[in-house]
Amino acid sequence: RDIELARQAAGENRVRLSEREELLARFEEVAALLQDLDLDTAWDEATEPERRVLVEELVEKVAVFPDHLEVTIAGAPRLNVGLAEVGLGNKQSQNVGVGEGT
Repeated sequence: RDIELARQAAGENRVRLSEREELLARFEEVAALLQDLDLDTAWDEATEPERRVLVEELVEKVAVFPDHLEVTIAGAPRLNVGLAEVGLGNKQSQNVGVGEGT
């Protein structure tokens, strides 16, 4: 009985290993595709609905603060973005800024 349980466990381990290898291969394919993707060209060629899809698929969260935005991109650390960088303000306040005191 112990031998049969060991064989079953070994078989389950092989299945999990095979699934992990397949996921790794798919991840590598996606990473290679994203590395070669020219987002500037894709954005320029996209229609407004297509641009919305691009943003919705890539951006997980946007937090709006008086002096900056915090943008969380899928699978990446949070980014601090100045309002002027995204066309939301011509000039940032002299009293506040990303990483600065008030």
